[in-house]
Amino acid sequence: MRPGKNQLGAKYGDEMRQEKGDVNLWKLFGIYLSWLAINELTPRLNQIIDLKKVNHNIWPAVEMALILLVTCAYVRYSENESFLSGFNLSFRNIGQNLLWALLFFSLALAVEAAFQFLVFMPIAQKMVVPSGAVSQEVIRPFLDRLVEYLYVVYEGIIEVLVFIGFLFDRLARKWDWKRALIVSNLGFALWHYNYWSKGRLEGSLTVLMVFIAGSIITLSYWKTRNTLSPLICHTLVDFPSEIRHLMGGI
Repeated sequence: MRPGKNQLGAKYGDEMRQEKGDVNLWKLFGIYLSWLAINELTPRLNQIIDLKKVNHNIWPAVEMALILLVTCAYVRYSENESFLSGFNLSFRNIGQNLLWALLFFSLALAVEAAFQFLVFMPIAQKMVVPSGAVSQEVIRPFLDRLVEYLYVVYEGIIEVLVFIGFLFDRLARKWDWKRALIVSNLGFALWHYNYWSKGRLEGSLTVLMVFIAGSIITLSYWKTRNTLSPLICHTLVDFPSEIRHLMGGI
C-alpha cells in the first residue's frame, strides 16, 4: 500500500528529526525576531555613517550579512552544525537539483505572470516588482546597474539560506511540511513589510506575491532536501526583471 500525502509529510519530519534532532520553536522565533530587528535597525546606521552617498546598496548588503551571521552563530553554537550541514546545502546531485529548480522556476514564472495580469494590473494599474531592485525611471550608469544586479543575487542567496535551508527545514522537522511551508513563507512575506510604504493596496498585493513565489521556490527544497535547488530557482525567478534593468531597460 502506498503512503498518502500526509504520511509522506510526517515521514519527512520523522526522518529529519532522527537525522538532526528535535527543534525548539521558541529559539526559532527568537532568531526570526533578530532578523526583523536587524531589518529595522540597520538602515538607521546611515544617520551615523552616510554610505548611501557611495552606493545605496551598501547598508542593505550589511543588513543581509548580519542576518546570515546571526543565523550561522546559532547553527554553529546552538546546534553544533557546520555551515553546509546547518543550511542543508550540498553540491552533490547537481543535475537533479537543477532539474527541480527549472521545474519550479517555470511554475513560479507562470504563476507570477498570471498574478501580474489577472490580479495586480487590473487592481493597481501597474506592474509589481517583488525584488530587491529599486525601480528607476532614468537609465543609470552600467556600473551602478551591475552593482545593483549583484546585490539582488546576493540578497536572494541569503534569503534562501535563512528562510528555506534554515527556517523551513526546522519547522518541517517539528510539524508536517504543509504547515511549515505556510508558516515559513508567511514569515518571509511579512519580513518584506517595507513594501507597505508603497501604499496599503500595492504593498499588500506585493507581499502576497512574495508569499506565493516563496512557497513555490520552497517546494523545490522539499523535493530535494538540498538548498542548492531553491538557490538556483530563486536566482532564475529574479533573472528576467533584473537582467532587463542591467541591460538598461526601465
